[in-house]
Amino acid sequence: MRQPKTKTLLRIAGSAAVVRLHAADRSFLRDLARVQLVSADMASTHHYSHLKGGSTRSLERLEQAGILTSKTLQLVPNERPARLYQFANEGVARAYGGRLPVTGAKRNDLHELLTAQAYFACDRPDDFRLADRLTREEINAMGQLRPDAVYTDPATGEMILVEADSGHYTKSQVGKKMNTWSARGFQRQVWAQPAGRTCAVIPASSQVAVHRF
Repeated sequence: MRQPKTKTLLRIAGSAAVVRLHAADRSFLRDLARVQLVSADMASTHHYSHLKGGSTRSLERLEQAGILTSKTLQLVPNERPARLYQFANEGVARAYGGRLPVTGAKRNDLHELLTAQAYFACDRPDDFRLADRLTREEINAMGQLRPDAVYTDPATGEMILVEADSGHYTKSQVGKKMNTWSARGFQRQVWAQPAGRTCAVIPASSQVAVHRF
């Protein structure tokens, strides 16, 4: 994982800010490079839990310095929206070996957030890779249905597939994905769903972990 110097990062960001990156900031930026989108609450839990105010001031400081940009996502009606952070631009993202999230009709912010939450729930695997980082050999092995991310079990060397369902999959769609991957030798799967929505039931087992956030 790349670790650019602060002055290099600010130059790429086109920023004249004077800012010092602390260890927690660098840890956050490394994880952001892996998953492309992280919420303030996730950062408070995994990077800034040692600070009384959590991640708020630290992430605001990085945003003011031009390293990050943020937006909000209404997860639950009438409740405080989640604040989501990503790199400010492609140049800053590339400096850390990351990319900007590409969202649209099929991959919305909630979908990307669920994928990031799965990363943390799986204890932040060192080789966690989003779908756009899959090799040609891996894509051929998986067939037409690609997961949202993959990582390797360090104990067994087995590849584990990660799939996010933002509440739009039907039972048959879930079954098709699970069965197709299993038939191709990818029994180990991690599924992530939003806790506040009615979603297709995913059968958990010793080979399949289901997280609801």
